[in-house]
Amino acid sequence: MAEKTERDQFDDLAPGLDRRGVHRAPKRRGAGFVPFAWAALATGVLVVGGVGTLIVTSDSISMKDFESIFALPTATASAAPRVTPSPTVDPASIVNVLNATGETGVATAVGEKIAAEGWTVGAKSNASKNADETFIYYGNPSLEGAARGLAQSLGYGEIKLTDKYIESSAQLTLVVGLDYAG
Repeated sequence: MAEKTERDQFDDLAPGLDRRGVHRAPKRRGAGFVPFAWAALATGVLVVGGVGTLIVTSDSISMKDFESIFALPTATASAAPRVTPSPTVDPASIVNVLNATGETGVATAVGEKIAAEGWTVGAKSNASKNADETFIYYGNPSLEGAARGLAQSLGYGEIKLTDKYIESSAQLTLVVGLDYAG
């Protein structure tokens, strides 16, 4: 049973005063923006942290991938034109020959051909997968002339500056592709 309470001063309202209940001030304009801003900031921090963790833990993603995407143009007042090194035969440069044709004996045949041209041949082996074109890879820009010279000695092949074969014992890596005409 409900308990009856005594009437007090708050039960008696002045005549003409019809207010009842709790009165709150109206919400400020733009008050909903603050929670949205915090949520957007938290989302941004989580995304950047996740991408950073993927970069650090994954071997297939490197910062060079992002540098090429987000590269900013550099302003140079008087940029000198790039001088292309002339092709040279460099016997001091060791050349590894990889057969990417799927045929037997191609690495040996090409190795003998370039050795007759004055090149020092290192390892001769099969590539892990076939390639359509022949490429000469070099890891140091100072070896561009030697790479051009090797392409000239072969009579075909493209040169590429890459760190793909940088850990090998050779300065140049020749990957003989399906365009080989032995």
